Amino acid sequence: MSGVNPVRRSTAANTETGEVVQMAIFEDEPLHRARVRYDWTPNPGRHVNVSKKLLEKLYRKDSGYTAKHRDLFFFYLGHSPDGAQPLRLTYKEIAEQVGGRPATISTLLGKLHAGGLLLEAEKVGRMKFYRVNPRAAFDGPAASQVEAVKDARLPEVPAPASQKKEAS
Repeated sequence: MSGVNPVRRSTAANTETGEVVQMAIFEDEPLHRARVRYDWTPNPGRHVNVSKKLLEKLYRKDSGYTAKHRDLFFFYLGHSPDGAQPLRLTYKEIAEQVGGRPATISTLLGKLHAGGLLLEAEKVGRMKFYRVNPRAAFDGPAASQVEAVKDARLPEVPAPASQKKEAS
């Protein structure tokens, strides 16, 4: 990395008296930082903030979600664009990547949506595009998350019971 280090090197305590010294962290000039991605070597890239309590609830036997639901939720976490944008993949495209049938993917996504882990973002014809609920997990800056959660409901764990359609 090149450039001037904005952190001043100074002592944190007076070694003679043991008194804590006020530390100046940044130079007097405003710090202009470029957007930095974390480098999680050997797999560098973005990271997602996820509530550990929510994950703990999802993995309980009585959560109402199966391993397939969790796999699909994590697929959305890993493949969604930054911020609150929807994942624009068809059920067929998702099924090709995770395995299974498009009808099964549709059913699983419906339950994740009913439970509030995924939110419907767009509808094109009969196809629904979902985004990860920013109250469950968020990929982006904190200021963007504050805006994104304003219209987001809280996720439900255990999952809501399935509503059977009555024959007409």
